[in-house]
Amino acid sequence: MKELIMTIIGSAAFFGFLQFIIQFLVTRADMKANFGKQLEMTNEKIDRNQAVLARTHILRFADDLRNGVHHSEEYFRQQMLDIDTYNNYCKDHPTFSNGLTIVASKFISDEFEKLYIGGINKNET
Repeated sequence: MKELIMTIIGSAAFFGFLQFIIQFLVTRADMKANFGKQLEMTNEKIDRNQAVLARTHILRFADDLRNGVHHSEEYFRQQMLDIDTYNNYCKDHPTFSNGLTIVASKFISDEFEKLYIGGINKNET
């Protein structure tokens, strides 16, 4: 009788442990899937924030230029990168508020061309 009870307890413990392992694996798979979704959402938020920040930089830089603030060639080049970042995000996300920097971007590009294209830097002359 004692052996029968031990066998039953052993079987129950084994099946309980097996159930625990299966539940653990299922939960882990769910957590992995949720983590992937959360990571994707976080990356999208980061990309959106970078686009918004680039837009802010573009608009502020254009205002600086209009107000006569002089900037280095390196800073101009950084603004050109911001313009690319913003335009690429807008191209990939048509519902994003795009078109807000068209005039400012053109103005920055024109000023950059006047000041730095062809090796002519009016600030040095």
